[in-house]
Formats: sequence, C-alpha cells, structure tokens
Amino acid sequence: MKLIPNAKLCIGCKSCERVCPTNGIVVIDKTPIKCMHCEDAPCYNVCPVGAIEWIEDKVVVNDRCIGCGLCVDACPFGIIRIDPNTGKAFKCHGCYMYDVEMCKSVCPTGALQYREENIVSKRERLVSKLKRIYTYI
Repeated sequence: MKLIPNAKLCIGCKSCERVCPTNGIVVIDKTPIKCMHCEDAPCYNVCPVGAIEWIEDKVVVNDRCIGCGLCVDACPFGIIRIDPNTGKAFKCHGCYMYDVEMCKSVCPTGALQYREENIVSKRERLVSKLKRIYTYI
C-alpha cells in the first residue's frame, strides 16, 4: 500500500515536515508532497551508480550517491533534492525501518493515509461506468 496525501484534509500545520527523519516531505499551499515510491520508479531507472534501491517496497537513496542529479530530473513529483551540504540526493525513504511512516503518525487530520485499495476500487468503478456509457471500450 502507498501513503497517499489528501490535500483536502491538510491544514498546513507541517507536523509531517518536522517529524520526517529525511526531510523528505514538503507541504506547499496545504498540499503534502512526498515520494510515491513508484512501481517503475524513474529515479531508480536513471541512476548510473545504483545509488537508488528498493528496500521493503520503498525506493531509497543509499550511500553510493554521487550527486549527479539525474534522479532529481527524473522524479515526476519533484521531491528528490540535492543536499547543499553533502552534494548527495535525499528523499523520503518511507520509514521502511518503522511500522508506520512518521509523517502519517503525527498528522492531526488524517491527510496522509494508506489508500491503494481505495484508488484501485475507484478506478474499477470509473472504468465500469465508462464501459456502460461507451460500449466500444
């Protein structure tokens, strides 16, 4: 399951930003933006040195990062950044070492929820409706 931000519920308190161990979530105009740990992650695919790896279904930057910035350019959410102090990429690692993502645990409104099932069921309902309307689908 993926932790999906819901901008409608976010109040912009930035508790998620403050608790994130990697500074990997940003709230802009009451919209939490974080790594979506894409199934076919562009950042993973573009890294020339294997500095981005999968750990427990999370896309994680490891110590091999050379700071080339290709992952920054490839990220469709614009959430990977280069640390000005280390010159290396950093992003949300999905708190793979914990039972729950820290940002979710402190959100007072529930704007960060595991919702993959909801997305799949919504997609299936929408496709079903479209098939009834457009019989050639």
